[in-house]
Amino acid sequence: AADRRARLNLGIRRRLSPLLERDRRRIELMNSLLLSMPGTPIIYYGDEIGMGDNIHLGDRHGVRTPMQWSPDRNGGFSRADPAALVLPAIMDPLYGFEAINVEAQSRDPHSVLNWTRRMLAVRCKHAVFGCGTLRFLYPKNRKILAYLREHGDETILCVANVARSPQAVELDLSEFAGRVPIELTAGSLFPPIGQLTYLLTLPPYGFYWFTLASESESPAWHTPAPEPMPEYVTIVLRAGLEEALTASGRALIEREVLPLYLAKRRWFAAKDQAIESVSIQGVVPLPAREHEILLAEIEAKMARGASRWLLPLSVVWEDESGAALPQQLALARVRRGRRVGLLTDAFAVPGFAHEMIAGLAAGARHETAQGAICFEPARAHVETLRLPSDAPVNWLTAEQSNSSLIVGDAAVLKMFRCISGGEHPEAEMGRYLTEQGFAHVPALLGEVVRVGPDGTRFLLAIAQAFIRNQGDAWSWTLDRLTRALEDLSAQDATVEAQAPQLADCIALGTAIGRRLGEMHRMLAQPTADPAFAPQRAGEKDTARWAERAQSLLEAAFDALGTRTTWAREEDAARAADLLHRRKALAAMVQRLAHAGEGSPMTRIHGDFHLGQVLVASGDAYIIDFEGEPARPMSERRAKSSPLRDVAGLLRSFDYAAATIIERRTAEYVPEQRRDEFIARFLVGVIKASVSSYLTTCRMRRSASNKGLLDLFLIEKAAYEIGYEAANRPSWLPVPLAGLSRLAQRVLDRKPGGAHG
Repeated sequence: AADRRARLNLGIRRRLSPLLERDRRRIELMNSLLLSMPGTPIIYYGDEIGMGDNIHLGDRHGVRTPMQWSPDRNGGFSRADPAALVLPAIMDPLYGFEAINVEAQSRDPHSVLNWTRRMLAVRCKHAVFGCGTLRFLYPKNRKILAYLREHGDETILCVANVARSPQAVELDLSEFAGRVPIELTAGSLFPPIGQLTYLLTLPPYGFYWFTLASESESPAWHTPAPEPMPEYVTIVLRAGLEEALTASGRALIEREVLPLYLAKRRWFAAKDQAIESVSIQGVVPLPAREHEILLAEIEAKMARGASRWLLPLSVVWEDESGAALPQQLALARVRRGRRVGLLTDAFAVPGFAHEMIAGLAAGARHETAQGAICFEPARAHVETLRLPSDAPVNWLTAEQSNSSLIVGDAAVLKMFRCISGGEHPEAEMGRYLTEQGFAHVPALLGEVVRVGPDGTRFLLAIAQAFIRNQGDAWSWTLDRLTRALEDLSAQDATVEAQAPQLADCIALGTAIGRRLGEMHRMLAQPTADPAFAPQRAGEKDTARWAERAQSLLEAAFDALGTRTTWAREEDAARAADLLHRRKALAAMVQRLAHAGEGSPMTRIHGDFHLGQVLVASGDAYIIDFEGEPARPMSERRAKSSPLRDVAGLLRSFDYAAATIIERRTAEYVPEQRRDEFIARFLVGVIKASVSSYLTTCRMRRSASNKGLLDLFLIEKAAYEIGYEAANRPSWLPVPLAGLSRLAQRVLDRKPGGAHG
C-alpha cells in the first residue's frame, strides 16, 4: 500500500510538477488535501519547501535529487565534488538550491516550509483528521471540493478550490444552523450559519479548514439579519402616513403589528416579559423631501410596568430601488391606490438621517401634545452640521440597544431606542467634556430631546463628530497579537524578535492610560455644576461598594458551586480553592472597600474596556458614555472611584489574551513560546497603561489606591464569572483564572502586578 501510494504521489508530481513549481498556492492546496483526507498523509521530501523536480532525468530519478538544505555547496546535502554525486542537485535559477532551501525558508514565517509546519501542528491538535469520518458535500460549482470530517462532538469543514480562477460556492450547511465557522489556521471568525445556503469565495487554488463551533461569538463586524415578521398586515393609506397612525390604521397597528414587531427587535430589552398592550403615544412629522418620516413614541405595557421606545416610521415603495435594510426592518405592508410598499423603521431610510442632521443645524422645534421636540445644536459646531442634502449615509448598528449611522463622514447620529426621563449620561458626559475642551472624545454636535410639559427632558438622539479611525482597541489588539503569533510559528523565531509587535501594543496601552488619566483629571477639577463636582468617599459610599462587590461574589460562588465538571484539572482546582476561600475573600472585600473612605469620587466612564476606545493614528479616543444599560440611570450617572474604569481596562487586556488562545489562533505555535509571548504582552501592556495613567492623573501609588483597584478588579472578575456561567460556559476559565490570581495575592499578600 505504501509503495502504491508512493507511485501515485510520484505520478502526480511528475504530471503537475511544471505547474506546481510555478504556483505556491497549488503546493499548499495539494498538501492541505493530503493532510485533511483520511489515512496517513505522505509528503515526499522536498514538498515541504516546494523544491521541485528535475524532469529531464529518466525513470523516477527526477524526484531523487539531493535535498536542498542551504545555499551552500550541493545545497548543503554533501561536501563532495558536485560531479561525484549520484544525481545532481537542482540548479534551476528559480527552484535551485540557491533560491529554494530549508535554511532560507526557516527564517521566513510565511514560507512554504513554515506553512507546512503550521498545518501539521493544526492537524495534530484535532483527532478528527486521523480518526474522523469523511462526508462529501456536493456543491453545484464542480470546481469546489467540499467535505466534512466528524469525530465525537467536533466537526471540521474542508473546502478547496481546484481551479486556477477565483470561485464562489454555496454550501447547504443548514443542519449546523447557529454554529460559527472558525478558520483553523488563523482563528478567524466567519458569520454564523443559518438556514440558507452558506456563501464562500475562494482565491485560485485556495482552501479553508473550519471548525464548526457551537459555543462561540459571531465576529464583531458581523451584522445579523433582523428577524422578519411572519406575515405582513396590509394598511390602506388614503392620505398620508400620519393620518393612518392617528385614525383608521392606528388600532390595527397597535393590536396586530407592534406586539409582534417589538418581540423580534434586539433593541427591545423586555423580551423576557409578555407584552400586554402597545400604544402609540406621540407622532411628530419631520419635513422630509422624499419619504414621509414620522418620529413615533410607543409605550409597551408588561406585568412589571410600562416602558417607552422610539420608533421612527416611514414608507418605502416597491417601485423604488434601494437597500435591503428597509425591507428587513419592515412592520407591515401598505397600499395607496395601485401603489404598494412597506411600513418600515425610518432609521433605515437615508432621508431620516438627513432630516435629523438638518433639524439640528437649524435648531428646529416641533410642538406636540406630549411636549416639544427640540433640536439643540452645540453652538461651536453648527457649521459641522451643515451637510449636503445628498451626503452619503453609512449604517453602523440598527439592532443594538442604540442605532447609529454616519452622515457624510462628518457626523455620527446615535438614536436611543429606550426613552427615559432625566439627564442621559451619554449626552451629559459628551456635552461637559466637549465644553471643557477635552479633544479625545467625539465632540458633541447636538441633541434631540423631547421636553415634557413639566420640563422633564427625554433624550431621543445625539450627533457626534466622526473620528476616522482604525477600529476599536479590542479588534486592533487582537489583530496585532494574531500577526505576532503567526510570525512566531517559524522554527527559529523567538519571542524577542516580536518586539516591534509588542511595542505597538504597549504604545497603545500607554496612550489609553494617558487619555483615561487626562479625562479623569479633567473630571476631578472643581466646578459649580453639582453633577460633576468632585467629592470624597464617605462611609455610605464605601459600604455601597462593598455591598455591590459582595453581591457579585456570592453570585459567582453560586455559579462555581453548581458546576460539577471541568475540562481541565487546573480549572477544577482553582474553583475548589476559591470556594474554600469564600468567607476569607468576602471579609477581604469589606476591608478593601472601607479602606477607600476619603478617596476621591468623580464622574467616570462606568463601562470602560477596549471596545470603548477608538484607535486613530496610534492615539486613543474614548467613546460610549452610556454606562451599563442594565443598570438604572441614577447609578450610571453616580460618582465613583476613577479606579473602577482602570479595573475595567485591565480585565479587558486579560480577555484579549485569552481570546487569542480560545479562538485557536496560536495552535501551531509551541505552547511554551506562545505562553511566554502572551505573558510578556500582559505584563508589558498592563504596566505601561497603569504607569501612564498614574503619571497623567497624578495619583499616588499608595496602599489604599492599590487596595481599591484590587476591590474593583475582584468585583469585575466576579461579574464576569456570573455572566460567562450563564451565557458562555466555555469561557468561564478566563475570569476564573483572573479571580484566582487576585484571591491569592490579596489573601496571601503575594507581590504582583495590579492587574490580577
